[in-house]
Amino acid sequence: MVLILGGAWQGKLRWAVREYTLTENDLCDLAEGFVPGKRCYYHLEALTFSNQPIPSFPADAIVIAREAGSGVVPMKKEDRISRERHGAALQELSRQAERVVRIFCGLAEVLK
Repeated sequence: MVLILGGAWQGKLRWAVREYTLTENDLCDLAEGFVPGKRCYYHLEALTFSNQPIPSFPADAIVIAREAGSGVVPMKKEDRISRERHGAALQELSRQAERVVRIFCGLAEVLK
């Protein structure tokens, strides 16, 4: 698995489409639900922030997630819990991933 993460609007999906020659048929927007058999799954935060279970992604999947741990700490306890759950999910996925890439301003930084 490849895990791609970065802040909102940093070009994660655009970079993945270019880097892995993805087509529209390869993509699954997790905000609309999990569809098995796709190559690339994006908006992981839609699942973690709504407390939905994280699906088992195929070993060759590309998973894209917004990094939500930086910045202002939310005042509401439930918002902090959602952010912590998201961070824990990213840690687990990064352990499983053979490659982890951070995208910042459209530029890739390979972390693993």
